[in-house]
Amino acid sequence: MNQTKPTLIFDMDGIILDTEQVVRRCWHDIAPAFHAEEIDPVFLATVGTTRVHTCEILRKRYGADFPAEEFNSAASRRYHEIDDAEGVPVKTGARELLHWAKDNGYALGLASSTRQEVVEKELSARGLLSYFDYVLGGDKITRSKPAPDIYATACRAMHADPAKTYAIEDSYNGIRSAHAAGMMPIMVPDLLPPTEEMRQLAVHIFSDLTEFHEFLKR
Repeated sequence: MNQTKPTLIFDMDGIILDTEQVVRRCWHDIAPAFHAEEIDPVFLATVGTTRVHTCEILRKRYGADFPAEEFNSAASRRYHEIDDAEGVPVKTGARELLHWAKDNGYALGLASSTRQEVVEKELSARGLLSYFDYVLGGDKITRSKPAPDIYATACRAMHADPAKTYAIEDSYNGIRSAHAAGMMPIMVPDLLPPTEEMRQLAVHIFSDLTEFHEFLKR
C-alpha cells in the first residue's frame, strides 16, 4: 500500500474516552468488599491490558485463590452504574481530531484491550464508531499488550506499513506494544506519567490530543 499519510491507530480507554479515571474509582469503591488492600498500584499495573491479564495481576498480588473474575465483574457493574448516572466523557480534543483526520484522508484504526463488543458499544453511543475504518478489541487477540500482537494485527488488516503508522497510547503497556510492532508510538499520558523508558520508546509525547492534532497539521 502506498501510504501518502501515516495511518493513525488509537487506543480507546484514556485516549478517546476518559474511562481510566472512572475505572480507577470503581476499583477503589469495590476493593474493601474483596479485602483488597493497597489497590491503586495494582490497578495502575493493569492499565492498557486485557481482562485476562488483569486477573493474572490480581492473583499475583492477592494470592491464587483471589476471586479475580468476580472482582472484575463487580468493577464492571460499578462502572456501568457510574456511566448511567453521570456519563463517561470523550477526551479533550478527540472528537475534533477524528473529524479533521477523516476529512483529510487519514486511515483511522482503533486497537483496544477492551472487549470488541464493549468497544463498539462505547464508541457508537458517543457517535464515534463511524470515524474508524477498523476496530479491534482485546478479546480477539491471544497475547495482550505489551505484546505486539494487537497492533501487528491491526496494521495487517489495514494494509498499513507499521513504520509509517502512528499508535496513539496513554499506557506503558500500549507504548511497549506499539514499539514492539515496529510502529511510531505517540504517548498522550493519562494516569501514568512519562518515564525515561517511555521517552525512549515513544517518538513524541503530547500533553493532550489537541497538541497532537496541531502537530499533524504542521
